[in-house]
Amino acid sequence: MKKIFMTSVLIVAMGCAPWVRVGGLYKSDAHQYTVHLPDGWMRWNRGDNVLITRDGVELQQIVLLRWAIDEPLKHTKKKLSQEMLPFEIAEVILDDIATDREVLDFRLVENKPAKIGGESGFRVVFHFKTKDGLRLTSVYYGCIKDNWFYGIRYTAASRYYFDKDLKTFEKMVESFQWVKTG
Repeated sequence: MKKIFMTSVLIVAMGCAPWVRVGGLYKSDAHQYTVHLPDGWMRWNRGDNVLITRDGVELQQIVLLRWAIDEPLKHTKKKLSQEMLPFEIAEVILDDIATDREVLDFRLVENKPAKIGGESGFRVVFHFKTKDGLRLTSVYYGCIKDNWFYGIRYTAASRYYFDKDLKTFEKMVESFQWVKTG
């Protein structure tokens, strides 16, 4: 009986592991999208958003996120609205990032229109440093759809990892598609 109990505990613990290997089609019925995740990367298996990395979140990470546009942003407390144009959405998002106390030496490199699953949005590229002095580069796609903000952000150490996985990220963004549920 004790062996059965211990085996059950072990199986449950393994099933709840915080990191799982990914690759291929990922479908989020709750967020109404599909996207192809890169083979061999690891996904954080907790929370509402998708966080993946191959070599560790400090070195590179891709985050797929969503929040209701009537929720205030974390650092500026500003809100998005359905009527905003993509460049206006980008400005609010960038302002929120630049005012984060963990983001130092913020420098915008590029801000241009982009499509996310066919929806009009933005693509921004920026550099920043962490409090520990690590220089990072981010590419951030975002758009509003059905009163939700959707973002896909790639952040990596500027020196080696950013260029190494940028094509993988861009391929992932290209695979992003909206799906209807129910």
